[in-house]
Amino acid sequence: MQMTARTWHIGIFGTFDVENYGDLLFPILAEAELSKRLGPVQLHRFSYNAKSQAEWPYAVTSLTDLPELAEQLDGVLIGGGFIIRFDKVVAHGYVPPSPDIHHPTGYWLSPALIAQQHGVPVIWNAPGMHCNDIPEWSTPLLRLALEHSQCVRVRDEPSRASLSELSPGTDIQVLPDTAFNLPDLIDEQHPSAAFAELRQTFGLDAPYIVIQSIHVVEPFLQLFEQHPQALAGYRLLVMPIGPVLGDHHMVVSQRIPDTITLPFWPEPLLLAEILCHAQAVIGHSYHLSISALVFGVPVFSTADLSTGKYTALAEMGQMHALPPAEELTVQWFTSRIGKTQPSARLKAATVELAAYWEQVATIIGQGKTLARRALNRFWQHLPSLLESGASRPLASAEPLPPTLDYMNIELNARQQQIFQLNEQLTTLRNSNSFKLTAPLRSLGRGFRKLRER
Repeated sequence: MQMTARTWHIGIFGTFDVENYGDLLFPILAEAELSKRLGPVQLHRFSYNAKSQAEWPYAVTSLTDLPELAEQLDGVLIGGGFIIRFDKVVAHGYVPPSPDIHHPTGYWLSPALIAQQHGVPVIWNAPGMHCNDIPEWSTPLLRLALEHSQCVRVRDEPSRASLSELSPGTDIQVLPDTAFNLPDLIDEQHPSAAFAELRQTFGLDAPYIVIQSIHVVEPFLQLFEQHPQALAGYRLLVMPIGPVLGDHHMVVSQRIPDTITLPFWPEPLLLAEILCHAQAVIGHSYHLSISALVFGVPVFSTADLSTGKYTALAEMGQMHALPPAEELTVQWFTSRIGKTQPSARLKAATVELAAYWEQVATIIGQGKTLARRALNRFWQHLPSLLESGASRPLASAEPLPPTLDYMNIELNARQQQIFQLNEQLTTLRNSNSFKLTAPLRSLGRGFRKLRER
């Protein structure tokens, strides 16, 4: 399907302003698929913080500008990624640029409602909400947004079940994550100039394994420390997948000798190409896993594949969950290394995605909707909802314990701070000024001892 030569203005909403590989992929994938079907597309990537193309893989528009730009949009995509959420710890220190924007619904729920108020068609671009409760205050708003969206697709069954319970009349379907279309953007047989240079500069022309630099890969680090022969014949590339979540190369490189680290964080498609040519990847990231699987690269995952978003990957070919400690052996690991052909299930995912993007293009091409009438009626009813909520007695409850995601984010952030301080301390100790002032510091310590006596 190819539309007219006019330029279509499409908004996509998520956390595209942080260093997290999966989040940065979604606008790239959406722009490629929609341009193929609609013709000229100007994609407006909305997140909390504005970014310029000079400093970032692409320009990002701050959500503070959305009220002025909303009526210019021809369509809106919500997500993907884990963005249908109400908890406050999205990433360490990640908050809205203005107190007028609610956190975290300001980058997914509010944009859907604003778009609908302007009659802009809304598509839920396979986001997820696994292991996340829907608070009572939000249910009227979320139900309204779902019921008046033109297409609601989520990336896993737990997300579909939660949203369908809230809005039974809405057609909510599971769709493979849009990152399953990565092979359309990367030519495996003809490496890019950037990857060719990287391979030559850092010794990636030999077989290599990528390991995500995050603390949960500890069982594999112990295996490699005790049995270095497990890596015989392979280079080990240590790669942060989500620096904003605390990934740091020192988690691995201080434990395993002769690892490769890059002096920069690759832009998303280069990082995907690095994963494409690996012989195996080890880590926890959802999009690290998808990016490897679509090219037939085996994944050794520390995630629990029986819960949440990972259920969508559990049956995908070369996806190997971390076994119990007694089963994690050299033989178990080495027998699973090596690229193969992607599984039939992965190929089926690309067929589903092709049909989805055709539907999205058709929806956007049909123009404005009548959703604003329903929203106008809701605004009439809103004071009654607020009054009813205000008059309801507050239930006393114990504060909820920190979630595992929260604890992982905080642990990673603290760990990264420790590594950075150690690096600064090492640099200071090796500096000429530190060496030159050593006699003075020694003299100072002598004076202090004399005073203490």
